[in-house]
Amino acid sequence: MSHHDENIKWYEKLSHVIEGKGFTFTVFAFIAVAIGSLIEIVPFFTSDVVDEIELVKPHNAKELAGRDVYQAEGCFYCHTQMIRPFKWETDRFYGSAYSDEYQYSKAGEYVFDHPFLFGSKRTGPDLAHEAAANKSDQWQKDHLINPKKVVQGSVMPAYPHLFNEKNTVDVNQLKANMKGLRMVGVPYSDADIAAADELAGVTKGDALVAYLQKLGRDLKK
Repeated sequence: MSHHDENIKWYEKLSHVIEGKGFTFTVFAFIAVAIGSLIEIVPFFTSDVVDEIELVKPHNAKELAGRDVYQAEGCFYCHTQMIRPFKWETDRFYGSAYSDEYQYSKAGEYVFDHPFLFGSKRTGPDLAHEAAANKSDQWQKDHLINPKKVVQGSVMPAYPHLFNEKNTVDVNQLKANMKGLRMVGVPYSDADIAAADELAGVTKGDALVAYLQKLGRDLKK
């Protein structure tokens, strides 16, 4: 028997011993997964994996309130927020509206987003840099109230209820959200949080408009 055959025979014996013992196999499997996980995770704690973009600022109170509405209404199910790094992709959405450095989405644009709203389906257009389209607040409002009136053939549902004067921003909840975000690294000051009080009576629709107008605004020329 060759040395190679002996090695195979030894390996087969060991595998049969391990596979035949449930507890032993579980321990070895756990060790293997743990080692692999450490190899993948440790680098994220020892290096800066995100290049921050100085121009990008956290959402203010009104914009954050709108982001909460955006999530509550499930807008991310139909709209992505990530322009992929391909020329046809940047040309398709915003062309020369941005400098070459910021045409496609960068990790630094999302450092203050918890959770990320990348999305995966484009029933509607990508909204990562919606502000680049230079649409007015009134256009955004009209579009939310009756999409088909503004965009011919639109399949987007209407959201007139968001502009009902009784459907307003929950200021206390918003302040709690901002305090929570501060705990995970978003640099909200006490003044930023206190500014949420000014939103008393502001409709959720107006807050959503403010959020849409923030998307990519920091990167505009």
